[in-house]
Amino acid sequence: MKKLSLKVLSVFALGVLTLGSLISFTNAQVTSKFGDAGSAWGIGVSGAGTAKWDQLITVIKSFINWMLGMLALIALVVLLRGGFQMVTAAGDDAKYKKGFKILQQAAIGLVFIWVSWLLVSVIFWLLWVVGV
Repeated sequence: MKKLSLKVLSVFALGVLTLGSLISFTNAQVTSKFGDAGSAWGIGVSGAGTAKWDQLITVIKSFINWMLGMLALIALVVLLRGGFQMVTAAGDDAKYKKGFKILQQAAIGLVFIWVSWLLVSVIFWLLWVVGV
């Protein structure tokens, strides 16, 4: 039963990730750092800057942020599952310890997701500042 529920959950997660990535790619709204010729960052020449490169970077950043958000949502569900298992242990130490271990692992996963988001944000900020 556990293997079946794990397979169903993994297929559902894969479907959500695939659908979300397709939606993210088709609905990406892109803003260029350089903008049009009359913008604050423009040089005054039509087509100044690397709009295609900026679009690609924006799509990649949006996709990575979306994936990290989905991972955080999954970690939150696992956190809730571990907490529920702890609350419903009814004095069974083995069940309580198992729920606590799940809770610890989900919390560590959330910390890793947050650090990953911070690292991605800093990298893309540096790319924006440097003007690659």
